[in-house]
Amino acid sequence: MNKSNLNHLPDVTIIIATFNSMHVLPKVLEAISNQTYPQNKIKVMLVDGGSSDATVKYGIEKKCSVKKNPRTEPVFAKFIGFSEAETELIIYLDHDEVYENQYCLEHQVKLLIDNNLKVVLSTGYVNPPSEHLINDYINEYGDPFSLFVYRISKAPDVFINDLKKKYVVKNDVEIGCVIDFGEKSSLPLIELLAMGTLFNKAFFQKEFPDIVSKAENLPHLFYIMLQLDTKVGVCKTHKLLHFSSESVLNYIRKIKWRINNNIYHTDSVGASGFLKREELMGLRNGIMGKIKKILFLPYVFLVLPVFIDTVYLFLKRRNRAFLYHFPLCFYTATTIIWNIALKKIGKSPALKSYDGKKEIHHD
Repeated sequence: MNKSNLNHLPDVTIIIATFNSMHVLPKVLEAISNQTYPQNKIKVMLVDGGSSDATVKYGIEKKCSVKKNPRTEPVFAKFIGFSEAETELIIYLDHDEVYENQYCLEHQVKLLIDNNLKVVLSTGYVNPPSEHLINDYINEYGDPFSLFVYRISKAPDVFINDLKKKYVVKNDVEIGCVIDFGEKSSLPLIELLAMGTLFNKAFFQKEFPDIVSKAENLPHLFYIMLQLDTKVGVCKTHKLLHFSSESVLNYIRKIKWRINNNIYHTDSVGASGFLKREELMGLRNGIMGKIKKILFLPYVFLVLPVFIDTVYLFLKRRNRAFLYHFPLCFYTATTIIWNIALKKIGKSPALKSYDGKKEIHHD
C-alpha cells in the first residue's frame, strides 16, 4: 500500500487484557508503535485486572486508554474492551503477544478491506528467541487435550497450509488469502479473541446483538459468524512472537486453570471455553466431534498411542518441545479425573485468576 493511501485507512482499536504485564508489555507497545499503519489511526486500550506492578502507570505514560476489569479473567477483560471500543474495527492482542514485523497491521486491514471481509486472522505464533522450549509446544497446540481433540497447529508455516488443504481458497495474494469454510465441512478451533485477530465489531453488534451482550459468548464468535458469512482472511505477513510461559511449572498452572473452569465453572468462565465450543462445532463436526473428548483418556492411559504420537510429533517437527507431550498428557488426564471425582463428592474450588493467585467473585 502506498504511503499516500495510508491516511485513508480506518481507525482501529487494539485491546489488550493486562494483569501484572510488565515482563512483556513494553515489547508489545513498542511493536505497535513501530507499525507502518498511521499511528493516529491506532487506539490502544488496556483492560487491567488489578495489576500490582507498574502496568497501569506504564500504559498511561504510553498514551493508552486504561479500563478496569473487576473480574481479572481475560475473557471478561475482552468483553469490556468490545463494549468500550469506539471504532468499527478492533484487534485483540494478549499481553504476551508481540507483532513480529512492522507490516502486520497494515496488511491485515488491507486484506479485510480489499476482500470485503469481517475477520482477518494472523498466521499464528512463533517462539521468541531465547524463550523456554515449552513455548514451541504451547504456540502450536495450546495444551495436550486441544492437540488431541482439534489437531490444528497455530505455527505460521503449518496453520495456513492446513486451512488451504481442507477448505476452499477464494483468493490468494502476496499478503494473504481468503478461506471459505463453506456450510458443511467440519470446523477447526478458531477464536477471534486470540492470535492478533482483526474483526468488524459493528457487524457483530448489528447482526448478533444478543450474543455479544454476554462475555462468555465472545470467544465463539467465529462459529456464530458462519451463520451469515463463511469467508475469513488469513494474513500471511502477520505473525506474533508469543511469550507464553517462562517455565513448565507456569504452563502446568495454566492447564489446571483451564481444566477447573471447564469442570466447575461451566456457567461463567467455562462457558467461554471447551463446553460451548463443543456444542457449536458439533453442529458440523458430526458424531466423531462429540465423542473425541471421551477418547482422550484411553489415548493417554493405553500409553502406546500417546507414546507413538509423541515420537511422531518430535520427528515431524524436529523439535524437542514435543517430547513434553508424553508427560503433559498424563498430567492433564490425571488432573481431569481427580477434579471430576472431587466434583462428584460436592467439592468446588473458587474461580481463580489466570495465574491461579487471585480469587474471582462475580458480584
